[in-house]
Amino acid sequence: MTAAFPMYDIEGPARQRGRQYGEQAGEQIARAVAIYRENFAVKGIEWGEAMTLSQPFAELIAAYDAELFEEIEGIAAGAQQPLQTIVALNARTELVFWKEKQRLDDTGLCELPEECTSLAVQPEACAGGHMLHAQNWDWLPQAAQIGIVLRIRAAAGAEILTFVEAGQLARHGLNSAGLALTATGLHSDRDYGRVGVPSPVLRRRVLSCTQLGPALREIMASRNAFSHSLTLSHSGGRAICLETTPEEVFWLQPQRGIIVHANHFKHPQALAQLTDVGVRRYPESLYRDAIVADYLHARHGHISVDTVKAALADEFGRPDSVCRHPAPRPGGTSSATVATLIMDTTQGKLWIAPSPYQNRQFSEYGFS
Repeated sequence: MTAAFPMYDIEGPARQRGRQYGEQAGEQIARAVAIYRENFAVKGIEWGEAMTLSQPFAELIAAYDAELFEEIEGIAAGAQQPLQTIVALNARTELVFWKEKQRLDDTGLCELPEECTSLAVQPEACAGGHMLHAQNWDWLPQAAQIGIVLRIRAAAGAEILTFVEAGQLARHGLNSAGLALTATGLHSDRDYGRVGVPSPVLRRRVLSCTQLGPALREIMASRNAFSHSLTLSHSGGRAICLETTPEEVFWLQPQRGIIVHANHFKHPQALAQLTDVGVRRYPESLYRDAIVADYLHARHGHISVDTVKAALADEFGRPDSVCRHPAPRPGGTSSATVATLIMDTTQGKLWIAPSPYQNRQFSEYGFS
């Protein structure tokens, strides 16, 4: 049985937070470096090249948010890792697919294992009027070895609970003001080989917001380098999904208080303007999205945490299911559901099950 993800508390000024993070998670960070050395090499990027490619990302992060860059410096010092290594872990999506454009031009397919399914349910659709927000994070199966939960108390602002790959600033999570965030990967013909704000850095900025409006503004104004869908919710009862590309942002509203997003563009304008590269690679995204949406809508008004668990455990089409079982992908990669994460922002609680294809034992995390 896979063990629960460890939780580490970090607090205080940026560099102090980073050092605390690096010291506590040093073992997992070293493991993350080993995993991505291998993964980058599969993609034709040796580690030395990754360090060189990460330099412009470091400069951009420092200009975008000097405090978060200080935290990255602290992580490097605490974990006894080079600064560029921690930058590369935060920019791993942008770097691991840096050369994908050439493969896409040659074959018409991008070879990647990134699939996820995200959902948010507003109070009118939930039992007891709660706001629920959840995600199946699908990625390299060995990423379960480097997952951790951070409980962050900065000098000002809301307390943050975020599930991350060790060394990153944020991935999925919520804050004590009721804001929550999940993300799923998208791939368009406008991605690859671009420098921009790495997604974990943007996500941390979003989770530092206390209201939905400023959080949306952060995404709208960011200079990102890779497409993603970002689902945001607030305990006040609203959710929205933004489909982002390096050039544009499209938005999707909930239907009857429910919003679901997998790994394909859904906004009509995005479908008209872009080539959705990702859906060619993982067409099962189409039915994963529909299965979860149908399951939730059939239980409208009675949706609970257990309902969400059941929706994200669906195994239709296994291994290419909502709960993905480990399976090889072309190009020497493999993928699986690394974690199922469920948040009740009304209660301020987070539950995570590691490697749920093996077991569905959830651990609970909360604010101090």
